[in-house]
Amino acid sequence: GVLGALVASNLMDKQGRKNLLIGSYLGMAFAMFLIVFSISFPLDEGVGHTLSVTGTLLYIFTFALGAGPVTGIIIPELSSARTRSKVMGFSFTVHWICNFVVGLYFLELVKLFGVGAVYAGFGGVSLLSALFAYNFIVETKGRSLEEIEMSLSPAAPGERK
Repeated sequence: GVLGALVASNLMDKQGRKNLLIGSYLGMAFAMFLIVFSISFPLDEGVGHTLSVTGTLLYIFTFALGAGPVTGIIIPELSSARTRSKVMGFSFTVHWICNFVVGLYFLELVKLFGVGAVYAGFGGVSLLSALFAYNFIVETKGRSLEEIEMSLSPAAPGERK
């Protein structure tokens, strides 16, 4: 986790936040599907365990590379100065509520659907997140907060963007 965050801090301004988010979500999806594969298909026990551990470590690394640190930076960058604190408070509240709900119901979901199906669901959410980032996230690399805010604000009547 720490290694991924250190790498991410160097890459954010070089590769861009949007690219890191997309790559992170795709890596997380791949990691989840690797775990699903290791669980769902009969392999040598050692190979299956190795794939599961590799998938878990890859998930942690790819999350730490983008989805973890970039969201904490891009959310305030995409918020106006007037609403930034409220948007951050709301987004982190939703984040922790979702963490709590996943932790609370994970074992129940595993009992109901099986580990493979639950991890496939997590992989699917990661793929949808990559699609969302690709289609809706604005790149903020190398731009000041004022420039970002101006580009996201509708032009006043008679002004051109």
